[in-house]
Amino acid sequence: MNKTNLFETVKNAYIYGYPIVGMYELLYTQIINPKTKTTNFNEFAHTATVASPKTSFIPAPNNDTTYSRAWLDLREQPAVIEVPDTNDRYYSIQLLDLFTETITNIGRRLTGTKSNKFTVIGPDWNGDLPKDTNVIKSDTPFALAFLRVLINDKNDVQEVKDIQNKFRIHRLSEMSNKTHHDDHDTKDLPIYKNSNYHEFFETLNSILLLIPTLKTRTDILSSKQLKEVPDDILNEACNSAKKLINEGGLAFGESHNFWRVARKGIGNYGEDYLQRSVVWHKGALANQPEESLYPSTFQDSTGQFLDGNFDYEIKFNKNELPPVSQFWSLTMYLFKNAFLVDNEIDRYSIGDRTKGLFYDEDGSLTIYIQNKSPKDKNKISNWLPSPKDKFYMTLRLYGPSEDAILGKWLPPVVTRVNQ
Repeated sequence: MNKTNLFETVKNAYIYGYPIVGMYELLYTQIINPKTKTTNFNEFAHTATVASPKTSFIPAPNNDTTYSRAWLDLREQPAVIEVPDTNDRYYSIQLLDLFTETITNIGRRLTGTKSNKFTVIGPDWNGDLPKDTNVIKSDTPFALAFLRVLINDKNDVQEVKDIQNKFRIHRLSEMSNKTHHDDHDTKDLPIYKNSNYHEFFETLNSILLLIPTLKTRTDILSSKQLKEVPDDILNEACNSAKKLINEGGLAFGESHNFWRVARKGIGNYGEDYLQRSVVWHKGALANQPEESLYPSTFQDSTGQFLDGNFDYEIKFNKNELPPVSQFWSLTMYLFKNAFLVDNEIDRYSIGDRTKGLFYDEDGSLTIYIQNKSPKDKNKISNWLPSPKDKFYMTLRLYGPSEDAILGKWLPPVVTRVNQ
């Protein structure tokens, strides 16, 4: 293989493996590493807090839902997820495989909020399954169940905790004999190493050995091939791949009205490996747009950066209100670190569930975005506090309409108020 072809092979292999290694790092940290593990396989780890400016474990946290996660071990038998009746409260369980592909969503939008059972099977499963269950297939022997539950405010925390504790996972054999096994086998799983590019590919190849369907792939660097790659080509090719991934992130999605939104190539990627890596880099665990859509903006109607030294408005005409089957919110973030913004009324987002939201007589809605409280007391109900420096905002649409997904509906521009 000549130098050019070798360079391209290494570069493409890094792009292919970047999100897979990243996903396995999560699994290894949360399930395998004794110094960091928090749960076993097939167990939910719950958080039941309303995000605040102190929330730092995830960039740009939403202020609408809690986060829970469970890693499913599907190697020997299926996992059965039991969901409770949430009394019409919104929730979704996003199921992802080790490739970061969203398999499906369980929850209010697709399956309702009544109690139900879902059996997740691995790629090699053959056997009888319960008749009273919904079958979901994962193409990888491990899958991530990422649970989001709607939370309204601090007073809602205990009720959400009670709901979370009713979500349960069992192995298929435990459903029939009503026994629970604690022998969670992790000893055969590879160690996560990624301090240099050699270790990156060693870890990637170890992960791929867990997935029988990929044993015939020819575009992945084998351990033998890796040893034959000169260090200068290895470093140059991987650095080039990282640059491509970063550049793709900076131009992520489409831009309209100074809002940037990813409507395509998110949640499911097929063979677009660069897009899959870009999404992992800029928004790991991103969901399918049918479940949630996230337009973001850091510019006003003239293209200037949003800055807390100025006041802004965003007006949704009656026919421009975010079209959703579930709910929507607009969240404020510091530009420098994607944290929520501390403010005197402890309001970090505003949306259709905000108490006291005021609509004009014609059905339109104006949101006032400024650092200091509006002088007009009638505007405080629609005030989204901004910081004293640069900021950006994310408009979250849960259950967006087809028009929103196709780009026929667009968020209105953010207008700077004359001062």
